[in-house]
Amino acid sequence: MSFIRKHSAAAAMAAGAAFTGAGVVNAVHHNTNGEDVVGLAGHLSLGFFAVGLILVAAGYVGLGTRARSTKGATAAAIGTALLGVTCVTSVVNSHDLSFFIVVAPITNALWLFGSIALAVSLKREGRVPRAVYLGLPVAWIGCIPLGSIGGALLAGAYWLAVGYLLADEQVEDSVAPSTEAA
Repeated sequence: MSFIRKHSAAAAMAAGAAFTGAGVVNAVHHNTNGEDVVGLAGHLSLGFFAVGLILVAAGYVGLGTRARSTKGATAAAIGTALLGVTCVTSVVNSHDLSFFIVVAPITNALWLFGSIALAVSLKREGRVPRAVYLGLPVAWIGCIPLGSIGGALLAGAYWLAVGYLLADEQVEDSVAPSTEAA
């Protein structure tokens, strides 16, 4: 079993917890101030979001091992990881740096279109429940268009469930009965 496949479940669950944290902070303390990160709530929200983005890259790669093609998973993983690193710079500097306006649309496009491509590939392969592939673009919608009002809670719940399913599958694979005759 590869390193990524083995650890993708834990990474997906940790990402789900981080997205949930961002969603709770945004739902309780609505904090939108353009390019500036303001106060503890702003730093917590963006910090949780950045950690979730970086961790979820492994979740995408783990799902990609169950798909017909890994191209969508790779694109989404690159998009989330790069966006996460970019968000870390915003947390550290308390505002978006000048390159954010260029990087953010590109990484979001990789994330969204990679998620859609992965969803199609997962559907065609037929190895995961319908909710897994349908939830991929919904998780992006929760984080980006609905993020400022707590929509990351949707992504958090989704990735916690996906992490559980990936972990459960690993347990089933490790205890599968032997096919050799005794």
